[in-house]
Amino acid sequence: MGISASAGRSIMLTARKSDIEFKVQVINQRRTTLAEQASKLARAFANNMYQNDDPMVLNGGNGASALPGFTAPAPTVGVAVITQSAVATGTYEQQMAFVQSLDKELELREKDLQTQNKMVETELDAVRKVIDKSIEKGFKTLG
Repeated sequence: MGISASAGRSIMLTARKSDIEFKVQVINQRRTTLAEQASKLARAFANNMYQNDDPMVLNGGNGASALPGFTAPAPTVGVAVITQSAVATGTYEQQMAFVQSLDKELELREKDLQTQNKMVETELDAVRKVIDKSIEKGFKTLG
């Protein structure tokens, strides 16, 4: 392989490596967001369980569900806090299981991308060695 072909390959591998690193960063941001959602769910569940002065309910206190696709049981008229019940516990457990499954999925994807990144880095090192050898041979020919 010539120097120009090796240089082109090196550029392509560097771009691929950057793309993979960006995808890993996006996954880490999504995992951080999921951790925040899990924290909110746990805080809401604890508030409901201990019925403290915080009027937050499982659905965030504003009528919207804590996670898309899930709805918390509606409080009865005049009651600010949902009392501890099997329905509230089941909803909390479902939502936490959903968050954990998403996190596990993202973790597996991140590991896959890290493996790909190592492979690209290994190939990039090999291409750089080829370039160095080609340069060295070129100077030996001239000298």
